[in-house]
Amino acid sequence: MYEFSSEVYRELAEHLFEEIGGRSFFSGVVVYYDGEVCCRLRTTLIVSRKSHGSDAPSIPLLRVVPVWWEMETTIGGESLLNDFSFGEMLNLTMQSDGELW
Repeated sequence: MYEFSSEVYRELAEHLFEEIGGRSFFSGVVVYYDGEVCCRLRTTLIVSRKSHGSDAPSIPLLRVVPVWWEMETTIGGESLLNDFSFGEMLNLTMQSDGELW
């Protein structure tokens, strides 16, 4: 079984937030490699920001609500069980003021 470390959660979240960009809705795939392990997050999200406007990518994320998600981990094409938690990933990326990265 593949166990997600805090570091991998943070790296995966960073890639996810880059993909979200200025959108208020995201549906797609984010891939992160931890050595030989491929972590593939398929998800559909609703994104809330502190305010709205044309500068959306620079406006801090307030909340990310997963409508659906699936985390697949593989090594050499073979599936691995994993302990991924979307909530844990978001908790680790929460700043002291309640904003996400």
